[in-house]
Amino acid sequence: MATTKELMNAVLDPAVDVIWDAVGTVITTEGTFEKAPASDDDWAAVRASAVLLAESGNLLMIGNRSGGSPEWIAQAQALIDTSRRTIQIIDKKDKDALFTVGGDLYDVCTSCHRQFMPAIVEPRR
Repeated sequence: MATTKELMNAVLDPAVDVIWDAVGTVITTEGTFEKAPASDDDWAAVRASAVLLAESGNLLMIGNRSGGSPEWIAQAQALIDTSRRTIQIIDKKDKDALFTVGGDLYDVCTSCHRQFMPAIVEPRR
């Protein structure tokens, strides 16, 4: 069984990066460009990452990862719930809502990291 760190590095981080990178505004010296999934295949790839993210919430609750902590379970459930909303948004192909829910995913991740790994979200003093 993978450690929590291995799960984060191999599954969660790459999956959420696909979602975060799917929509946005890119500003270069050549101009400003909006990016969003353009084809059914593009949307399917983003959806697959959202499914991975949702299932990762389940993985975070099994084995010795949770240590029986109700707070850990609640954070993992928040990841599942937000990932499910992400899937629903992707199914509607709503690029604006996908951008917004990407922020919600960031908040879920940051909340958990702040509680269980504050060193990665708090500036060093």
